[in-house]
Amino acid sequence: MTLPPPIPAPSHLRSGWWCRHWRWAMPLAVLLFLVALGGAIGWSVLRWTEAAHDSAPMREAMRRAGCSVELVQVFGEPLQAGTLPLGSMQTAINGERDVGLTVALEGPHAHGRLFVKGTRSDDVWDYPVMYVLAEDKQTFDLSALDDAEAAGECELQACRARGDCALTVAL
Repeated sequence: MTLPPPIPAPSHLRSGWWCRHWRWAMPLAVLLFLVALGGAIGWSVLRWTEAAHDSAPMREAMRRAGCSVELVQVFGEPLQAGTLPLGSMQTAINGERDVGLTVALEGPHAHGRLFVKGTRSDDVWDYPVMYVLAEDKQTFDLSALDDAEAAGECELQACRARGDCALTVAL
């Protein structure tokens, strides 16, 4: 009679952690990766929005929009820029800077888009394009022939100071 084969001795080699837990660890790793990716994208969009709103061309465009009598009559006050500007901001190695942005512009009575293009050379900004396009396709030109002169004046404040302005809301 033949004896059966011997019973194998218990192996002390256990399977690895990944082999034992991959069924829950893999989805968790993918979820953590997607959350980190979404957080990085959200953070960079937030930084872009802050940089665009704080740029000199956007600040000047909002100042000029608030000083335009015709624009304030149609849109009302206060004017607010939308949350996410679209466009580009580039700085060359020689210090020149080009900014081209478009953003939603909202007032109590109307909505539109603000377009601004600014070029900085030798620490002086020039704005060849600056206008608002309303919902009804009406255009409000905010560019001035002399940008240095336009930076120091506000047509709406002067109109209200003279008392011949149709707007009665104080600035």
